[in-house]
Amino acid sequence: MRKIFLLLLSALILVPLPSGTGQRYTFDDLMSAIETSNTDIRKSDQAILESHYDTLDAKGAYTPTIDLLLTGTYMANPSLGPIKVSPSDVKGLPDIMASVWTDPIDVSMKMDNNRVQGQLTLTQPIYTWGKISNAVKLYETVESLRTMERNDKLDQKETELRTRLDALYWVGEIYDLLDSIDETADRLISIAETGKENGMLLEEDVLDAKIQQRQSDVARRELDSQYSAVIEGLRTLTGIPDLSPDMIDYTPDTSLYDSILSMDSEEIKSMAVSPDSLPLRMLSGMGDVQEYRKNIAKGSIYGLPDIALQVSASYGGVIDSNWLDSDTWGVNITLALTTNLWDGGKKLNDIKRAESGIKSAELDYEAAVRTIEENAVSAYNEAMLSMEKIEYLEAKADLNDSKIAKEERRLELGTSSESDVLTMKLDSLQNESELLSERIKLSASLSTLMYLTSSGMNQPLITDGTV
Repeated sequence: MRKIFLLLLSALILVPLPSGTGQRYTFDDLMSAIETSNTDIRKSDQAILESHYDTLDAKGAYTPTIDLLLTGTYMANPSLGPIKVSPSDVKGLPDIMASVWTDPIDVSMKMDNNRVQGQLTLTQPIYTWGKISNAVKLYETVESLRTMERNDKLDQKETELRTRLDALYWVGEIYDLLDSIDETADRLISIAETGKENGMLLEEDVLDAKIQQRQSDVARRELDSQYSAVIEGLRTLTGIPDLSPDMIDYTPDTSLYDSILSMDSEEIKSMAVSPDSLPLRMLSGMGDVQEYRKNIAKGSIYGLPDIALQVSASYGGVIDSNWLDSDTWGVNITLALTTNLWDGGKKLNDIKRAESGIKSAELDYEAAVRTIEENAVSAYNEAMLSMEKIEYLEAKADLNDSKIAKEERRLELGTSSESDVLTMKLDSLQNESELLSERIKLSASLSTLMYLTSSGMNQPLITDGTV
């Protein structure tokens, strides 16, 4: 499930800056940028559009198909002949006719140069054993699934955005702490080196101070890498290639997590696997798709005839003013029944294949429920562990503040040294750095739980293939 927050996009797309000169991006501004510019979301929009056209194609099967065929022929020399008929060519000619008809008769004809043939055919399905209606329901369901998939991706992007922005904020706080650590470490080194020169401190004391400074340098480099990854991730996520921290107006709102923190693991699991959640509704919809496939296959089984009405009008001849009076046009009305009696068992296999798809969809649903439960419990346990660590580190911070205050009073009385005070402050600063790092982990765990327990709860359900 953590892969949800590690999606990498392949292209960056420019988006307009928020309205108002110099205005910074709020969380809502960045979500708007994601919705309009994120490649994943835009691809989902196109997938929905394609599914919509598939649905229109399926519904188009309810309407008649109209086909028109027109041909034209020009004959340069259309004469037929010579054709002559003699009396001897006619069998059974009466004697009286033979006495009158003695010379051959020329019956050659000269045809017109142009001839036109045309046919207009209308075919209307009447009954198809539910194949058309089930195909419409199938494509409507697929369109609904594409829409839900898009909404689920948007929920994931929102969770990823909140997690990255929280991390960006807390990493900025850690940078401030590292600056204080560096100043404190530099002062410790200066005191240690002076004490060594005066014979008050050993070489090990100087090395110890330098090692603490070196530790801070390493931590800063690690933080630089994390900080860069967060910024690049935000640029990719939002489609804003020049996004920088000073352009973002965001402060973590910990109150968003109050409802999650008030629940136990069983409540979390129950909400995460609610049938109303988008991931489970999508899997349930896939089962519906397979069911429609099965119905279509059953409607195509051997011996079930499709019934259609066909009306055709045709004409063939010369285009002139008397074409309607000729006998070269006609209108035919046909009621047709067509069915397949055997094809080697392919149609039976289609039914079995659809039944297998239904079973696979059920197994996918069951596996998804178990995986979601597992991820919900894991994220919950990580959140609870982070909460305990935060409580511990906060208590330790209070204790450090108390110890530092006492050590500073001892310094004023001359019973302590500045290096002792600085060492305590350095420990306190490092403790605060650990505290902020733990807050980043808590934010990621709670954001995951928010996604798992609220994904698509307000989206409409699939009902008979429609949204």
